[in-house]
Amino acid sequence: MPGTTDQVMRAVRATTWSEAPLARALVALTRADVSAERRIVSDYLSGMGEVIPAGDDEFLFAGVQSPHDVPRPPGTISEIVTGCHEPGILKVGMNVRFAAGTLSTETRVLATDARTRRSFAPYWWLVRFGSGLTRASMLRAIRRRLVREVGAA
Repeated sequence: MPGTTDQVMRAVRATTWSEAPLARALVALTRADVSAERRIVSDYLSGMGEVIPAGDDEFLFAGVQSPHDVPRPPGTISEIVTGCHEPGILKVGMNVRFAAGTLSTETRVLATDARTRRSFAPYWWLVRFGSGLTRASMLRAIRRRLVREVGAA
């Protein structure tokens, strides 16, 4: 990917849903706010949970969910993700990272018990293909923005 870490991460923060039409259409199915000028990473993803400081080359988001209506444990999302082991909790982490010239994104989900893991599995099998298409569309949009901005400089 062309550009410095600072240029790439600026493009990551600035890219909007209008620049990633496939991602926008797929995420719109969830009834999320994907207004054309809303920034994908800065506005949408950070609304999914807590932004965790991860250095100049990465955005890291963490969230906590419960498919079994288990009350959310006390504490910040960071504290829950690192220290909660109560059954019925899904710990969700997603990043956007630029390293060695490559921009990537990854999502990890950790269930705190076997029952929660089993109940999450069908959902993941249902959405995983769309999730991959969404990520690819988002990364292509960021690259296009970066190429425009670096080329214009």
